Amino acid sequence: MSGEEQKDYEDINEHEEEEEEENLEKMHHGNMNEGEVQNNQVYNHPIDSNGYDGQQDNEINQNNIVDQISEDIEEKIKVFDEFVKGKSEEQTLNIRMHQLALAKILVFTHGKSHFKLVEAHTKLGIAYLNYKCYEQAIDHLTMALKKNGNLFGEIKDSQVYHADILTQLGKCYLEVQSYEDALELLTKANELYKTVKGENDLSSVPTLNCIAQCYTKMKDYDKAQETIALIYDIQSTHHSLRSEQIAMTMVEHAKILALRQDFIQAIEYQNRAIEVLIEIEYNRPEYVAELYQTLSTYQEKDGKVSDQVESLQKVKTLYKEIYGPTDKKVIKVKRQISMILLKNNQHDAALEELQEIEELESKVYGENSVQVAKTLRIIGTIKILTQGINEAQKYFSKAMKIFEENGMKNQVKEMKEKLKMTKDIKEKKGVGLKQGAYYE
Repeated sequence: MSGEEQKDYEDINEHEEEEEEENLEKMHHGNMNEGEVQNNQVYNHPIDSNGYDGQQDNEINQNNIVDQISEDIEEKIKVFDEFVKGKSEEQTLNIRMHQLALAKILVFTHGKSHFKLVEAHTKLGIAYLNYKCYEQAIDHLTMALKKNGNLFGEIKDSQVYHADILTQLGKCYLEVQSYEDALELLTKANELYKTVKGENDLSSVPTLNCIAQCYTKMKDYDKAQETIALIYDIQSTHHSLRSEQIAMTMVEHAKILALRQDFIQAIEYQNRAIEVLIEIEYNRPEYVAELYQTLSTYQEKDGKVSDQVESLQKVKTLYKEIYGPTDKKVIKVKRQISMILLKNNQHDAALEELQEIEELESKVYGENSVQVAKTLRIIGTIKILTQGINEAQKYFSKAMKIFEENGMKNQVKEMKEKLKMTKDIKEKKGVGLKQGAYYE
């Protein structure tokens, strides 16, 4: 469904909803016209000898049927809430649309609380947010906010729910880079949480995290760190300092420190976060691998090459455990390690990694694949740097053959030039390539 079609769909829904609300109000206040009233009346009921016409039983039966239908719809909405777990963003979106349609039936046909609509619009808004349709997300969350505002005092948790909606709206504006609007909404949400739940309640933590992100995007790193400090204070009253929650906050803190170019502190917080997650046996090892990848970036910026390689080696180990030893992710990180080693003139270590990569690529892509040829080209270059001219010629010849089979003329030409160069080196006993003359 295109954006324009989706907007038309939303406009029609909104119009229908207004009509349904109007009809409901008329029913409640007895303002239906004579024709409308007649359509809802039953005439000519037979009366028995005792003066009983059976109408009351009919009405009771009808009410029981209506109640049963209402209960079935409510149960279906609950089932959908369970069914949505683990579904894709698109599947979730379709389910939430269906829930909204059911909620409208409950409210406008069965006279249920308008809070049903608040919940349905909120869930659909969040689904649109996750699906990256921010305009539609804002529309539904704004509608939920307006309807919920009318329920203060009527529904017990309406104020907390109001703060939840404000937070989701804030996320939408954060995504569309309207940071001032996002900050205003998120600040209101946080104040409402504090009013209803108190200063140190955990409900405000997701909102404060979004506020910190807002300040970070606005490059106000001082306020971002102040907000992170507030999160630490709240979490420390509810969680151990060696908990998953504290670890996640450390990760966010490290991001801000890195943006401030304070890589020493960023590395410290990132390391501490990883240590905690490993200690508590965090059940998402792929996320821990991502943290090690980020840590390696901080270490590179700080000039800690050996630490960077060590972090990437841990990524490699985790990938092997998660995806298997021949997975493409393993090959990718091994190549990353080999390039770092080469740039730092650690030729023997780089060569060892690359020879393992060649073996893996042969299994994954095939012995005559372009990926293997590219690796052979790099190995050949290292062999020149380490004075292994004869071996270099073998690698270049093998790479050239594969490039020829794959119709890669430029690469074939390059291999011929390298073979000529190795021949010249052997004849003249000249110096090999300049340090660092290898290929990604």
